[in-house]
Amino acid sequence: MYYHSRSLAHVVYGRVSPPPDDDRDIDFAKAYRWLGQYCGFYPQVWLSRSRSVITGIRSGNRASRRRILFGFEGIRGFPVDYSFWCRLLNPLMTSVDVDDANRSLPKYFRECLDDPDWLPGPEDETWRATEDVDAVLKRHLFVEHDQVVVPSLNLKAAKEVTCHDERQKRVLRRMGFIEDRIKTRRIVQYG
Repeated sequence: MYYHSRSLAHVVYGRVSPPPDDDRDIDFAKAYRWLGQYCGFYPQVWLSRSRSVITGIRSGNRASRRRILFGFEGIRGFPVDYSFWCRLLNPLMTSVDVDDANRSLPKYFRECLDDPDWLPGPEDETWRATEDVDAVLKRHLFVEHDQVVVPSLNLKAAKEVTCHDERQKRVLRRMGFIEDRIKTRRIVQYG
């Protein structure tokens, strides 16, 4: 099952695109734009294989209480490994543009290979000599593991809809979401 969360204000009974810019961190736009050259679309709707903090639902702030969690089966999307994506965010966000990010990644990957936490395999040593960025991305970032991105998402196809309280549940029912799929659950907050 894959999960996607969004604030109740941006939930519709039907197809949605990525949330508007004011609902996302603008600093991440450069990274999302860079990813778009590989997946073929920008901006992206992100889904996670778990209900974890990756979805934003358990972020520990007040805004997370206004978020609705949607669960989907059979999502086909472009895979992105969460831990490797997190490692790339800083160099991608500090780049001037997509071309600048592409030029800076070989140097960044060389630095990662010198990091004892990276634990490179024998194939990574081959990459060190060839500086083949695409090979590293295919092996470490674009792998089916814990996240996928899609250009849009049909929320009414969700098998599970989890909200925070009865008020949100009533709003979702009025939109047209199926009663049996809506669950009210006090989502554990961190922090």
